[in-house]
Amino acid sequence: MIELKTKEEIEKLRYSNRIVAEILQFLKEETKPGMTGVDIDEIARRECERRGVKPAFLGLYGFPAAVCVSINEEIVHGVPKKNRVLKEGDIVSLDFGVVVDGWYGDAAISFVLGDKISDRKKRLLEGVEKALMAGIEKCVPGNNVKDIAAAIEGTLEAYRLAPICDYGGHGIGRKPHEEPHVSNCVANAEDVLLRPGMVLAIEPMATLGRRKNFYRKLKDGWTVVSKEKALAAHFEHSVAITENGPDILSKLD
Repeated sequence: MIELKTKEEIEKLRYSNRIVAEILQFLKEETKPGMTGVDIDEIARRECERRGVKPAFLGLYGFPAAVCVSINEEIVHGVPKKNRVLKEGDIVSLDFGVVVDGWYGDAAISFVLGDKISDRKKRLLEGVEKALMAGIEKCVPGNNVKDIAAAIEGTLEAYRLAPICDYGGHGIGRKPHEEPHVSNCVANAEDVLLRPGMVLAIEPMATLGRRKNFYRKLKDGWTVVSKEKALAAHFEHSVAITENGPDILSKLD
C-alpha cells in the first residue's frame, strides 16, 4: 500500500534528507586519493554521531556499513573495502541515508577524484545526473511511474549509456523502502498514478557498457559490478509530489 504523507510529515522528511545532503557533500569534499571505502564509512558514521542521527543503512537487511561506496565498475550497493585504495581519476558513487525520529532520508552522488576528467567519464556523470532530473520533472500529480521510467531511460540512452533496469527507486517515509518501486526502464515500470503526498526516491544508475542489466553481484553478497568492467555512476534524490509539482527534499539550498 502506498502511504501518502501530510505536509507536516513531508517537512520531517525534508529535515532527514537535508542532513543526508549535508553529509554527502562533506564526504565528497573529504574523499581524497589514498583513502579507502572504510575511511569514507568512518567519516559518515562520525558525522551521524556528531549530529545525533542514526545511519539508515548500517545493519539494514544485514548491510555492514553506514554508506555504500561504489568505485568505477561497481554500480550500486558497494561494501566499503580496506584493500581498495582510491586513486586520481576514480569514479566514486556514494549512496547514503539517515533516520531521524523515525523518518528516513536517502540520496546518492557520483564524482571523479581529482581535477582531470575524461570526456567519457564526463558523459557518464552528466548523463546519469540529467536522467535523475528528467525523472524528477515527471513527478507531478496525474503522471504515472511509467512516465518517470521513460524519462530516465530516454535520457540515459540519449547519452549512449546502458541503464540498469533491475534496480531503481522506491517510496520512502517511515520505512527506508516503501511502495511503489520506481524502475529506471519502461519495460520494468509499475503502472501507478502519481498523487500529492507521495514521496519517492528517484535513483538512475547506468554504465558506459553496451548492454542493459549486464552485471553480477560480488561474493560479499552486496556489491553489484558491471560484467564488462564498464564505468558506472549513480545519482539519487528523495522527492515529494505536491500539487505544485516536484519538491526535492535532499538538495542543499
